[in-house]
Amino acid sequence: MESEKGTQQMQEAVDFTFDELVEELATVVDRLASLERSKWMLEKRIVHLMMDRGATVAKTETHEVEIRGSVTYDVSILARLREITDPEDLERIYYPEHEEVVRRPEKWNMTSGRKLAKFSHEHAAIIEDAKIYGNPKVSLRLRE
Repeated sequence: MESEKGTQQMQEAVDFTFDELVEELATVVDRLASLERSKWMLEKRIVHLMMDRGATVAKTETHEVEIRGSVTYDVSILARLREITDPEDLERIYYPEHEEVVRRPEKWNMTSGRKLAKFSHEHAAIIEDAKIYGNPKVSLRLRE
Protein backbone atom coordinates (compact mmCIF):
# COMPACT_ATOMS: atom_id res chain seq x y z
CA MET A 1 0.00 0.00 0.00
CA GLU A 2 2.78 2.43 0.99
CA SER A 3 4.79 1.58 -2.12
CA GLU A 4 1.76 2.21 -4.34
CA LYS A 5 1.29 5.62 -2.71
CA GLY A 6 4.98 6.40 -3.20
CA THR A 7 4.81 5.34 -6.85
CA GLN A 8 1.75 7.54 -7.39
CA GLN A 9 3.52 10.51 -5.77
CA MET A 10 6.60 9.91 -7.95
CA GLN A 11 4.38 9.85 -11.07
CA GLU A 12 2.77 13.12 -10.00
CA ALA A 13 6.23 14.60 -9.42
CA VAL A 14 7.20 13.75 -13.00
CA ASP A 15 4.42 16.07 -14.18
CA PHE A 16 5.78 19.03 -12.17
CA THR A 17 7.68 21.87 -13.76
CA PHE A 18 11.25 22.35 -12.53
CA ASP A 19 10.21 25.28 -10.30
CA GLU A 20 7.38 23.20 -8.82
CA LEU A 21 9.79 20.34 -8.12
CA VAL A 22 12.13 22.68 -6.24
CA GLU A 23 9.24 24.11 -4.21
CA GLU A 24 7.98 20.61 -3.43
CA LEU A 25 11.48 19.57 -2.32
CA ALA A 26 11.69 22.64 -0.05
CA THR A 27 8.32 21.74 1.48
CA VAL A 28 9.41 18.15 2.11
CA VAL A 29 12.73 19.26 3.65
CA ASP A 30 10.87 21.62 6.00
CA ARG A 31 8.37 18.90 6.91
CA LEU A 32 11.19 16.43 7.63
CA ALA A 33 12.96 18.94 9.87
CA SER A 34 9.73 19.57 11.74
CA LEU A 35 9.13 15.84 12.13
CA GLU A 36 12.69 15.33 13.43
CA ARG A 37 12.12 18.03 16.08
CA SER A 38 8.79 16.45 17.06
CA LYS A 39 10.38 13.00 17.25
CA TRP A 40 13.16 14.32 19.48
CA MET A 41 10.69 16.01 21.86
CA LEU A 42 8.43 12.94 22.04
CA GLU A 43 11.35 10.61 22.71
CA LYS A 44 12.66 12.88 25.49
CA ARG A 45 9.23 12.99 27.14
CA ILE A 46 8.81 9.21 26.90
CA VAL A 47 12.27 8.63 28.39
CA HIS A 48 11.49 11.04 31.22
CA LEU A 49 8.17 9.34 32.04
CA MET A 50 9.69 5.86 31.86
CA MET A 51 12.62 6.83 34.07
CA ASP A 52 10.18 8.27 36.63
CA ARG A 53 8.51 4.83 36.68
CA GLY A 54 11.83 3.03 36.77
CA ALA A 55 10.92 1.23 33.55
CA THR A 56 13.09 0.27 30.61
CA VAL A 57 10.20 -1.36 28.69
CA ALA A 58 6.62 -0.13 28.37
CA LYS A 59 3.70 -1.49 26.36
CA THR A 60 0.63 0.17 24.92
CA GLU A 61 -2.18 -1.57 23.08
CA THR A 62 -0.30 -1.26 19.81
CA HIS A 63 3.38 -0.71 20.58
CA GLU A 64 6.24 -1.64 22.84
CA VAL A 65 8.81 0.99 23.83
CA GLU A 66 12.26 0.11 25.09
CA ILE A 67 14.90 2.45 26.44
CA ARG A 68 18.36 1.34 25.43
CA GLY A 69 21.31 3.13 26.87
CA SER A 70 25.03 2.72 26.62
CA VAL A 71 27.18 2.20 29.68
CA THR A 72 30.75 3.37 30.05
CA TYR A 73 33.11 2.58 32.90
CA ASP A 74 35.58 4.70 34.81
CA VAL A 75 38.97 3.12 34.04
CA SER A 76 40.57 4.51 37.19
CA ILE A 77 38.01 2.69 39.34
CA LEU A 78 38.25 -0.54 37.31
CA ALA A 79 42.01 -0.47 37.96
CA ARG A 80 41.27 -1.76 41.47
CA LEU A 81 40.15 -5.04 39.87
CA ARG A 82 43.77 -5.70 38.89
CA GLU A 83 44.72 -5.75 42.58
CA ILE A 84 42.13 -8.36 43.58
CA THR A 85 41.94 -10.57 40.50
CA ASP A 86 44.21 -13.36 39.32
CA PRO A 87 46.05 -12.23 36.13
CA GLU A 88 44.89 -15.40 34.32
CA ASP A 89 41.27 -14.34 34.88
CA LEU A 90 42.00 -10.95 33.33
CA GLU A 91 43.63 -12.31 30.14
CA ARG A 92 40.76 -11.62 27.75
CA ILE A 93 39.25 -8.81 29.80
CA TYR A 94 42.04 -6.37 30.54
CA TYR A 95 44.53 -4.92 28.06
CA PRO A 96 47.24 -2.77 29.61
CA GLU A 97 48.19 0.52 28.02
CA HIS A 98 50.36 -0.12 24.98
CA GLU A 99 51.40 1.34 21.66
CA GLU A 100 49.98 -0.06 18.46
CA VAL A 101 51.47 0.27 15.02
CA VAL A 102 48.73 0.67 12.45
CA ARG A 103 49.27 0.30 8.72
CA ARG A 104 47.19 2.81 6.83
CA PRO A 105 46.66 2.78 3.07
CA GLU A 106 47.99 5.66 1.04
CA LYS A 107 45.73 8.67 0.90
CA TRP A 108 45.51 11.66 -1.41
CA ASN A 109 44.07 15.06 -0.50
CA MET A 110 42.63 15.96 -3.88
CA THR A 111 41.12 19.20 -2.62
CA SER A 112 44.69 20.48 -2.85
CA GLY A 113 45.92 17.78 -5.22
CA ARG A 114 43.84 19.00 -8.16
CA LYS A 115 46.37 21.84 -8.45
CA LEU A 116 48.83 19.27 -9.83
CA ALA A 117 46.81 19.31 -13.05
CA LYS A 118 48.51 22.63 -13.84
CA PHE A 119 51.92 20.94 -14.04
CA SER A 120 51.30 19.20 -17.36
CA HIS A 121 48.72 17.61 -19.64
CA GLU A 122 49.89 14.23 -18.35
CA HIS A 123 49.17 15.29 -14.75
CA ALA A 124 45.74 16.56 -15.76
CA ALA A 125 44.94 13.34 -17.67
CA ILE A 126 45.90 11.11 -14.72
CA ILE A 127 43.78 13.17 -12.32
CA GLU A 128 40.83 13.12 -14.69
CA ASP A 129 41.24 9.38 -15.23
CA ALA A 130 41.27 8.72 -11.46
CA LYS A 131 37.88 10.38 -10.83
CA ILE A 132 35.13 8.12 -9.56
CA TYR A 133 31.76 9.80 -9.63
CA GLY A 134 29.29 9.07 -6.85
CA ASN A 135 25.56 9.62 -6.68
CA PRO A 136 24.66 13.27 -7.13
CA LYS A 137 23.20 15.02 -4.09
CA VAL A 138 20.78 17.92 -4.21
CA SER A 139 21.65 20.93 -2.08
CA LEU A 140 18.69 23.19 -1.38
CA ARG A 141 19.01 26.72 -0.02
CA LEU A 142 16.31 29.34 0.37
CA ARG A 143 17.04 32.28 -1.88
CA GLU A 144 16.80 35.75 -0.44
